[in-house]
Amino acid sequence: MSRLRNFLRVVEEIPKTVIADQRGRVRRERAEGERAAAIERITVAARALLGEHSVFELSAATVASSAETTRQTVHNYFPSMHELIFALADDLTVAFQTAGADLDVDDPRWPYLYAERVADVALADPVPNRQVLLVSASQGRGMAAATAETNQQIIPALQRRNPVAADKASWLTLTLFRGVLFTWAAEQLSDEELRRSLHDVAGVVVAQRRLWSEESGGGEER
Repeated sequence: MSRLRNFLRVVEEIPKTVIADQRGRVRRERAEGERAAAIERITVAARALLGEHSVFELSAATVASSAETTRQTVHNYFPSMHELIFALADDLTVAFQTAGADLDVDDPRWPYLYAERVADVALADPVPNRQVLLVSASQGRGMAAATAETNQQIIPALQRRNPVAADKASWLTLTLFRGVLFTWAAEQLSDEELRRSLHDVAGVVVAQRRLWSEESGGGEER
């Protein structure tokens, strides 16, 4: 009984504000989890629809039905279908830019291996990926919105191999990859041509960095 009384005494001494803060934190965490889950359901449903239908058939009603939610919920997170497409484009861009995160940047084949990973991401689900890339580009979104932070992650990796113009090399890689991916999205490249073109881009980046290195007196890149 003495232990129980001591426990109750301690509980009574806990400030009500602390309890309120804890309850508030729990509610916020729950709300954030529910929001993330809802967005995940909506984006997954939208991608599935784009795998079978044109982007012009995408609507809050069709997405809501596929996601087993309401049109109001879809509108709450994505007021327009353009914003939903942009979100899918950002997700795809992040997947492209992180595809080679586990590759060894000291490997001379790194740019080519990275190019192959990018192709793998694009071709894993090509029908919705083509539509997402093409529509986002035509609406002025491109892939820039999600690349800024990732670009800063690529620069240190390039600097470890060769500090010469790592920022320019990163920019060159992202720019050329984007050009190839958008060309593929417009169905002007076959899947095999996509892989070859990304491989060619990797070669351009390697050659350009070697030139920058020689111009600065840094010698050839490994």
